[in-house]
Amino acid sequence: MVSESSAPIQLVWFKKDLRVQDHAPLAAAAARGPVLPLYVYEHEQLTHPEFGGHHLSYLNDCLRSLDAGLRHLGTPLVVRSGEVCAVLEELHATLNIGAIWAHQETGNAVSFARDRRVRAWTRARGLPFHELVQNGVVRGMNARNGSTARDGWADAWEERFAAPLIPPPAALIGTEIHPGSLQTHRALGVEPNTRIIPVGGIDEAQAVLDSFLTRRGVNYMREMSSPLSAEHSCSRLSAPLAYGTVSLKQVVQATRRRLAATIGDAQADPRWTRSLRSFESRLHWHCHFMQRLETEPSMEFRGLNRALDDLREGGWNQEWYDRWAAGQTGYPLIDACMRSLEATGWLNFRMRAMVVSFATQHLWLHWRQPGVYLARQWLDNEPGIHWAQMQMQSASVGINAVRIYSPTKQARDQDPQGVFIRRWLPELRDVPQEFVHTPWVWAGWAGEARLKYPAPIVDERRAAATAKARIAAARQQDGFQQEARRVYALHGSRKKAVMRAERVARGLPAKPEKVARSKTPTRRTSMSDHPTLFGDSQATDTPAALAPVRIPNLPASWQSALEAEFAAPYFHTLKDFLVEERAAHTIYPPAADVFSALRFTPLEKVKVMVLGQDPYHGAGQAHGLSFSVRPGVRVPPSLQNIYKELQTDIPGFVPPRHGYLRTWAEQGVLMLNAVLTVRAGEANSHAGKGWEGFTDAVIRAVNAKDERVVFVLWGAYARKKAKLITGKQHTIIESAHPSPLSVTKFMGTRPFSQVNAALEEAGEAPIDWQLPMQAQE
Repeated sequence: MVSESSAPIQLVWFKKDLRVQDHAPLAAAAARGPVLPLYVYEHEQLTHPEFGGHHLSYLNDCLRSLDAGLRHLGTPLVVRSGEVCAVLEELHATLNIGAIWAHQETGNAVSFARDRRVRAWTRARGLPFHELVQNGVVRGMNARNGSTARDGWADAWEERFAAPLIPPPAALIGTEIHPGSLQTHRALGVEPNTRIIPVGGIDEAQAVLDSFLTRRGVNYMREMSSPLSAEHSCSRLSAPLAYGTVSLKQVVQATRRRLAATIGDAQADPRWTRSLRSFESRLHWHCHFMQRLETEPSMEFRGLNRALDDLREGGWNQEWYDRWAAGQTGYPLIDACMRSLEATGWLNFRMRAMVVSFATQHLWLHWRQPGVYLARQWLDNEPGIHWAQMQMQSASVGINAVRIYSPTKQARDQDPQGVFIRRWLPELRDVPQEFVHTPWVWAGWAGEARLKYPAPIVDERRAAATAKARIAAARQQDGFQQEARRVYALHGSRKKAVMRAERVARGLPAKPEKVARSKTPTRRTSMSDHPTLFGDSQATDTPAALAPVRIPNLPASWQSALEAEFAAPYFHTLKDFLVEERAAHTIYPPAADVFSALRFTPLEKVKVMVLGQDPYHGAGQAHGLSFSVRPGVRVPPSLQNIYKELQTDIPGFVPPRHGYLRTWAEQGVLMLNAVLTVRAGEANSHAGKGWEGFTDAVIRAVNAKDERVVFVLWGAYARKKAKLITGKQHTIIESAHPSPLSVTKFMGTRPFSQVNAALEEAGEAPIDWQLPMQAQE
């Protein structure tokens, strides 16, 4: 061990991040002085009802591997047991601790309360406590002032995982403190069990990743659902990710490298491409579900959707729960899965969803108690993912389609020969093949075999129908829709909206076209403000001759440049969609303001283009300019960050107390959103409806200008539009989005002075970024 330095000690607290590579706290601490790497066996976690003996066995493997990695760098892992604050207090009393470093953790309620105690302890002692991110979960995200919490989350995820991996420190300066040793089950009072589990550790995690990306994962997309093939074809990275022996960023980037190599290899098995793409999409879902627990920690104990709180109250059946947990329901695939789980601590995702669906839908058990049982069984238990799935599969969230898995259909689809069933249900080994999925209909069932395997606990069809009826009735009650909108704002995925937008951008329909059944045409009626938006044309099922739509007060340059778009079928479809939307919903911005960006900045005057994604969806905010709000409306967080950057970038800039940016537009700054309308309170609700094709045409029209235009692309969504900008005379300025989710990477990019420098280089007048102190409409 390297001898202790006189510099303050940097304590690195390891939790669910048991590795040395891509470990931001370890790297940051090592750059500042001697390091004390600490792991604490926490009694409150060891005695938690979700913790079992196999968890401790795997944990000790991971700690042993971490200790070896740290010793190779220069210092051992320091191991203690007890309550974390008490351990820290003991170390603080004898050591000169300068700061504590750790990763943010999205864990169960016990870890949440512990982290709060540690923060309070460090504050009381004046110790810096640095909690750094290690995945795509965004701390502090919620909905305020009409904003939608999940807006921009995908962009923030992409920015984090595109960042370079953090290498291990070259060496560590340690301390003279006694490191302690790993603790046994007996010493910690944890009952061991005989589950057959994989070996944990850093090298093992890397080997599992490598084998999946080079051999096992070739047919992942096709084989991940069946319990027969999933054991081999699934990544099996869920436990390494849960214990942090590999980082999610390492997995994402390795997957993308492998995908790029496969696409570029004409000799590669074509199955690799679709399998790797499918796998990467699930890496996004990993953080998406963890974000729910981070945003609303109470979901571990109560439903996300308050309107469904009483859905299963008062209906508990202890006998059914016991039979489900023991693998004695009478449905072979359910029982085989539960017994396999008991023996190995693992099931593939489809089977996990099925056993939860059966418990909460067919047996109508409240999700909480089955959730505690399953969490104790999963070796890879990740509370954020687990509790999100418990609620989603039990239809307790209210923003997803209700899906109830048929255990008999799943058995026939996923285990057609009954191989998996017979492996785990020896009492069915002699049942004829045609009856292995439904042994209760076998003629021999009435004999001795019936004594060995139970009859079905419920009639699956009747139970499913009853569950659907109960859920449908609950969704009709007062307050459900309002609560569902709240849940979506906080927790809903924006993935489908993004996919629709990308299809339209490629010139495809927003959704794959389906063959429509013949229906009697229904004439749509226009609404009062329809002429304000689209002139005097009337909305009908078939636009007459697809004549170009005339936009009132649109500058002639834009009308001419976009005439083909105004005559295109998709634009007439978009027009009719908006007519119906405004008849049924509140839509922002008001019809008269939808094309304000084009009205305020004619094509011939465009010098700068700032691209946004979606209009603000709060009352009175949007008025047709990206990032801008009406006078009298509170300045949104993204625009506040823009003002902060302006203060450091443009000498003398004074932020106004409003967010009305028309002055910029009139100087030639085209502030365009990719989507020009939105439902009130529903971000991205009009994505994929046709606006993206139109605004791409606007970008192409600007790109066709001979004069230099400076394109400002903030965030991953806007930066995808760079492929439309081909003119060599133009300048592209890219950076992170000014949203609070990515503001740390936005600050210091100095885009406004860069814009002016590019304009002056081309002989153009710079933009006066100073806004009037009082908004002037």
